[in-house]
Amino acid sequence: MKLKPSFYLTLIILFTLLFRLYFAFSISGFSSDESYFHLRLINYIQEHKFIMFYDPLGYQGHEVYYPQLFHILMAIFSFIPFFLKIIPALIASSLVIVVYLIAKKITKDNTSSLLTAFLAAFIPIEIKNSVNQISVYTLIIPIILILYLSLISIEQKKYFNLFIILSFILPLFHPLSFLFIFSLIFYFILSNTESLFISKYRKEIIAFSFFLILIINFLIYKNIFLQYGLSSIWQNIPDPLFSQYFNNINILEAIYLMGALPIILGSLGIFFGLFKEKDDSIILLTAAILATLFLLSIKVLNLQIGILFLSIFLVIISSLSILKINEYLKITKFSRFKNYLPFILILLIIVLAFIPSYFVAKSIPNYKSQIETFQWIKENTPENSTILVPLELGNILTSVAERKNILDTNFLSSRNVEERYEDVNTAYVTFSKIKAFESLRKYEVNYIFIDDYVKNKYKITKLLYIDDKCFEEIKNDVYKVLC
Repeated sequence: MKLKPSFYLTLIILFTLLFRLYFAFSISGFSSDESYFHLRLINYIQEHKFIMFYDPLGYQGHEVYYPQLFHILMAIFSFIPFFLKIIPALIASSLVIVVYLIAKKITKDNTSSLLTAFLAAFIPIEIKNSVNQISVYTLIIPIILILYLSLISIEQKKYFNLFIILSFILPLFHPLSFLFIFSLIFYFILSNTESLFISKYRKEIIAFSFFLILIINFLIYKNIFLQYGLSSIWQNIPDPLFSQYFNNINILEAIYLMGALPIILGSLGIFFGLFKEKDDSIILLTAAILATLFLLSIKVLNLQIGILFLSIFLVIISSLSILKINEYLKITKFSRFKNYLPFILILLIIVLAFIPSYFVAKSIPNYKSQIETFQWIKENTPENSTILVPLELGNILTSVAERKNILDTNFLSSRNVEERYEDVNTAYVTFSKIKAFESLRKYEVNYIFIDDYVKNKYKITKLLYIDDKCFEEIKNDVYKVLC
């Protein structure tokens, strides 16, 4: 009996899900500081039945300008045991289905689409940014891809309705909706360049989506725009961190995280679809790649997230390359080997995609020791305490210890970000007691956290002024400020 494509697709989904759950449950907490920011918003919605507008802990209190539809949806599933581990893994695994559907639209071939779906299941950069994490990107990526799928088949009523609904809710999840509207601009440019006809109906629906997303984003962030102007586009990231946020991966690492197969097959797919066949679907996905590169070039998009989207778009376009290679084999003297092509590609995916993804997942951060200390801080310090921790642990502190930090990675709308960043660094590395006390007193710091992670980050063995009588070690890694 010949097995249906749905059977193989189900196997890929199950394998992907088990892979993610295995690593998720191998660690007690979550593997990113950002996860704990989302955890706080989810817990707040569960407790107050409303979204958080003001955070009393981050930056010692600041406004929250962040779309929270994702957190509302996550809170709805709170009745499921371990929902914060299971639901993100399920959502991330759904990427396989969406990629398969788009690949099927492009190639009309089950084998090529299934191989593309398998390749999409193990993109190292996607694994790095989603496994054992509460990340809005796990949901944003499938939504954006479904929008492209709907646009490809917009003449069908079900896809038209889906496109309208998702255009409305996309900006309610994340400002990354700007990536989608920029891709629509590049789609028009490429279509005109390639003399591709776009129907009036499609033009109108694209224009509607463009302005709808733009207006909703403006309504969400209008106070930020009015206060900071265009500079808010760069998220109020402090200057010393700016280059680190946008240039923290070298070329070899980028190739490793993207995967060699998506780069090679995706590039071939662009050549076939854009220059040879002028395929509308490939032009749309190429426009998405150009939009991503543009946002990376003006440093609006974080480099890791930019590489993540480039990888996914290249994976989908790879479906056309797989189809063309198979068709080419059929008309050459190597036609007798065409039946072996799927097995060769599966082997290549295992070697060049699955194995790197496995090692990436195995190396995801584990904050177990920090969480244990922060739980102790919660139980043994006054509720209004301010704790000195480095930037990368700010969200974990507020979520686990429920104490105030000086700064965290939520730069937007936060006051004196650059000054706070410099003061935290000074408090950890200075040998001057005067400078240290100046930074600590400015923010009324009650406790200092310094563990091996902090020591490695700042390349120190201890705080150089800690022997002063104004400090008392009340627990390993925690000092109380007495003066």
